[in-house]
Amino acid sequence: MRALKLTAMILGGLFALLVVVLLAVRFLVSPNDFKGRIVKAVRDSTGRELELPGDIKLSVFPWIALELGPASLGNPPGFDRQPFVAVKHAALHVQLLPLLRKQLRIGRVEIDGLDLRLQKNAHGAGNWEGFGGGAQGQSPPTSPAGESLQDLGGVRIKDSRISYQDLVAEQVNLEVGRVAPLVATPVDLKLRLTLSRGAPPLELSGRFALTPDLAHQKYRILKLELSGSRAAGAGAAALTAKFTAPELNADLQSQTLSAPAFGAQTNGARLSGSLQGAKILDAPSLEGSFKLEPTSPRELMGAAGVAAPKTRDPKALSKLAARGDFSYGDNAAAVSNLDVQLDDSSLRGRLAVTDLKAEAISFELALDRIDFDRYRSPAEPVAKPARPQTSADDAASAQSLKSLRMNGTLTVGTAVAAGMKLTQVNMTVAARDGVTHLAPLRARLYGGDYSGDITLDGRGSVPLLMLDQTLTGVDVAQLLKDLAHSNRVSGRGRVTTHLTARGTGAAAILRSLNGHVTADLENGAIEGLDLWFEINRALALIQKQALPSGQSSGRTRFDTFKASADLANGVAATKDLSIISQNLRIAGQGTADLVSEAINYQVKATVLKQATTGAVAGGNVLADIPVTVTGTLTNPKVSPDLQGLAKARVQQELDKHKDELKQKLQDQLKNLLK
Repeated sequence: MRALKLTAMILGGLFALLVVVLLAVRFLVSPNDFKGRIVKAVRDSTGRELELPGDIKLSVFPWIALELGPASLGNPPGFDRQPFVAVKHAALHVQLLPLLRKQLRIGRVEIDGLDLRLQKNAHGAGNWEGFGGGAQGQSPPTSPAGESLQDLGGVRIKDSRISYQDLVAEQVNLEVGRVAPLVATPVDLKLRLTLSRGAPPLELSGRFALTPDLAHQKYRILKLELSGSRAAGAGAAALTAKFTAPELNADLQSQTLSAPAFGAQTNGARLSGSLQGAKILDAPSLEGSFKLEPTSPRELMGAAGVAAPKTRDPKALSKLAARGDFSYGDNAAAVSNLDVQLDDSSLRGRLAVTDLKAEAISFELALDRIDFDRYRSPAEPVAKPARPQTSADDAASAQSLKSLRMNGTLTVGTAVAAGMKLTQVNMTVAARDGVTHLAPLRARLYGGDYSGDITLDGRGSVPLLMLDQTLTGVDVAQLLKDLAHSNRVSGRGRVTTHLTARGTGAAAILRSLNGHVTADLENGAIEGLDLWFEINRALALIQKQALPSGQSSGRTRFDTFKASADLANGVAATKDLSIISQNLRIAGQGTADLVSEAINYQVKATVLKQATTGAVAGGNVLADIPVTVTGTLTNPKVSPDLQGLAKARVQQELDKHKDELKQKLQDQLKNLLK
């Protein structure tokens, strides 16, 4: 008993002595006396100036607590004179008894009015770089055995500000509960974020529970909730967004990340999915799945303050849904098993950015049906003159072609574009080094087939367009009706084009159009032009007969229509026009200006006595009538050459009686010689 009492007395005496020593330190030692040493040590180690205009307070029991403020640390040379970081008040608490056992147990860390200004100078260096330390390559000293961060009482950051260039986080308030191994630590964060100067601020908040396993570098986050909002104003609509993840696990030793489920929503759009990550520290790679619930693109754009485009169909852009699998890593990103629903269209396949730095794209996509005209701007009641294309437009277009890298295939079940109806569309696209090539390009349209080879070359200062196209068995009347709202020509047959053009915009392309076009049609008609009617009127005038009764039918039927044209700078020159019907043969030549639409053709209409097939027999010709066709493509004017027709009739009569006159002359000569 005496030994126990003696031991208790000794321990009590030591404890009392310790208390006396601590009290003496508290009242006799002033930490402000060390300000000069602290400032010098910071200057020597960082090269920056530390300012401590406020008092430094010290308490010793039951916590060793150090409080200071205000305080600031300056910027390095080459930056403005504003401080790198400043605080109004800071406090650090350390447990005393664990410290005697060489264990560092920090209590609560409190920072009030933190102002951290991150900047980069003209040379690209950051003001957070270049802090002092040991010699280059020297490893930081390791903690003595037994000294480790075992516990943290919590962290509170209040009314603080963090900025980087124009990105500013203000009113930063962070509350972190007790941090200890395998203990769930509540974390609560609120801040106001401004992304750029003059932009409306975003109110952000986050809440989750963090369970750290420091020994094994594993971290588990439960009930993660991140939310943000933006008030309407200054041309921006109100915005609300939220991200949730019931569980998120990170293992820094194996460098893995797992989020079995996540959800995000903003202004009515809801996205869900899952995420897995590997090599998250060395070379991050991610993969997972996503699902976008049906939403309205128009409503989303309106909620985001973006004016929805005006479309010919006001119901267009009313529904959007998507799902698929995604992956990211090794400078590439991809979406596979893609299924996108836009209004009545369904797009499926694969899309990838194979090189994020070069923005190289590859794809294999299939679209069931699409009506592109639904999404076009409404037609203007009065056509406005197109803005003339400039060299700047050409340069911008050429530059966009130079930077385009794409390789893929696209199939479309049915499509409507510029009034044309196409089915079974197959397209292969290859773009690289300024050249975009669409080939093979195939489709079915209007009972026939289309095949094309289209090249856009942007390597020069002005883009070059090359078109090699063939239409076979196409109903030309229906094609022109839907494409150009024209009914000038009908029939079925074959049309080929080998064309080149330079520039951007329809006008520039037409003005520079060069190449060759051929057309071979059967069983059709030229609408708006009744050659029979005009020829019959001409014949009546020559024969001094009454003009034929009735009106023009407005069409010239044909059995075959053949022509080719050489194009130079938007003007098509034809030398082999041939139109054949049962009682009429037309041959001629002329020009058509595709820009002004002016036409000028000289043709010869051969009228037959009766319906024939094959070659025209000389005795079967009723009349050869010269005809001039002028005006425009939309309003042609037919003018039979009456003078030429009269001469032709005289010559025809002479030819008709030539043998008879010749015989009479021969008989007269014989009589004279007798």
